[in-house]
Amino acid sequence: MSNRYSSTERLGVNATERIVLKDLGWIFREQPIVDVGLDAIIEQSEDGNPLGRFIAIQIKTGKANFHDSEKYLTLYVSHIHYNYWLNLEIPIILVAHLPETEQTYWQHICANNFKKTRKKWKIEIPKIQEFNEKSKNRLINILSNKEDKSFIFDLYKGKVEPDTLFDFAENVDCIGDSVDSVNNMISIISELNSKTTEFNIKLSKYAEDGLSDKDPQVKASLKGFGKDLNLCSKRLENEVELFSELYSEGFFAYEQVVISHYLITKEPENLKTAYVSLEKIPNSVDVALDGINVMRNGVSKLPEKYAVLKEAKIIMLEVIDLITNEFSDSKDIAIKIRNKIELVSAKVDDLSTT
Repeated sequence: MSNRYSSTERLGVNATERIVLKDLGWIFREQPIVDVGLDAIIEQSEDGNPLGRFIAIQIKTGKANFHDSEKYLTLYVSHIHYNYWLNLEIPIILVAHLPETEQTYWQHICANNFKKTRKKWKIEIPKIQEFNEKSKNRLINILSNKEDKSFIFDLYKGKVEPDTLFDFAENVDCIGDSVDSVNNMISIISELNSKTTEFNIKLSKYAEDGLSDKDPQVKASLKGFGKDLNLCSKRLENEVELFSELYSEGFFAYEQVVISHYLITKEPENLKTAYVSLEKIPNSVDVALDGINVMRNGVSKLPEKYAVLKEAKIIMLEVIDLITNEFSDSKDIAIKIRNKIELVSAKVDDLSTT
């Protein structure tokens, strides 16, 4: 079984726990099996008495996770992780711990604090926003309400409502829809490969006929292929963003169905079945990434001497990088969910042998 944290990540968890317990005087509990995108849940308390109001925490440790500027630590995340966090629909904060300086900062994870970049989303953590006792009032403003219904917090409190499973079961279908998006991308890529082959054949024929780059026929072909590249880039970008949204929603629902179904039925066989079903995904993603790398190599070899193609080529390479990032993160999420199921299964086996 793989360890959930490296030694560096452990420093961040320990530092965050110390601040919550000592500076805030609240309750801190690590959540190794509640959600792959969360590291802990903190609960507000007064005089040691829990108040039933919660905030989830994602902890990132070390400067290597961030772009470090004078005023901000900036975290760049994929569309998948962005959608994954927002699908939780609970109060979440991002905590950045820097072992190098023993400083800890935080930011509220919400749609308003994200900005979209060309290929990712970014969230900025102001360096004036240190995580300490002075954070308490701002944290109180974003705490969950006691009336809020949240599967994550229900698990924390040790209860699962069976009716919740029906909503999650419906959303699991999003995984199948995300596969449709992958197939659509494959179709677009196949179409582009065909057009690239046709274009290269035309260029070779023009060269044989002694036509120069300034010939109207050559210029028209260059312009037409540049248009094809831009159109494919746009279609791929739209499709990969849809894939990311569907995949994150589907897998969030899947992990909740698997874990909550076990907590209700106490049937460990269901966990083992889920684990086996997830084993194939990383290899499948690797196969898809190999195909995307082949496509990237082909696009990289397109001639740059034609100005009309240069910008279209750059845009296409950016979109290919976007697809690569999203597919890599989809693999990472599948592995983390599989490891979490493995962790729960191991606990079940331990209990059964005692």
